[in-house]
Amino acid sequence: MKPCQLTALVVWLALVCTTSVSAEVYRIVDEHGNVTFTNQAISGAEPVQLKPLSVYSAPVVKSAAKISVADPDKAQVYESVEIISPRPEETVRDNPGNVAVTVSSKPSLDSRKGHKYQFFLDGKAVGKPQTAATKTLSNVDRGEHRLEVAVVDAKGRELARSKTVRFFLHRQTVFNPARRGG
Repeated sequence: MKPCQLTALVVWLALVCTTSVSAEVYRIVDEHGNVTFTNQAISGAEPVQLKPLSVYSAPVVKSAAKISVADPDKAQVYESVEIISPRPEETVRDNPGNVAVTVSSKPSLDSRKGHKYQFFLDGKAVGKPQTAATKTLSNVDRGEHRLEVAVVDAKGRELARSKTVRFFLHRQTVFNPARRGG
């Protein structure tokens, strides 16, 4: 093969390989009504105009920036903080005065960021903030009480607070005739 023929062959191959491939689509209906699509122009076949392909590009996903607990404006936002028990207006009957409190938050408490629950009884903080969603209040006086819980960050700043739940504690009295046996 001569050098000019070889060059012409390489140029021809380059053109053939780089041109876009577009195939026609044809539709044929046989005597039984069966429809067949093909890329060959058979007699009786009619060309089909195809709609452009739908192309979807995935959105660019940005990596989640780490939020500093020191920045309260960017701290996790709690949709709600609720006291599950005792229920509003519930009467708790416990002679030693123990009241089991259960709370819930949406989203769940983020203890990795140092968030904790702080319990309040009658407006005063009870104990230290904690990650547990349950707490037993001990030796609570009989009568009406108001209970709240707040989500606080590592520095003790309040991020969210529950609605106040009013409950009543019933403790037997030493003056109860049933206890004196007479």
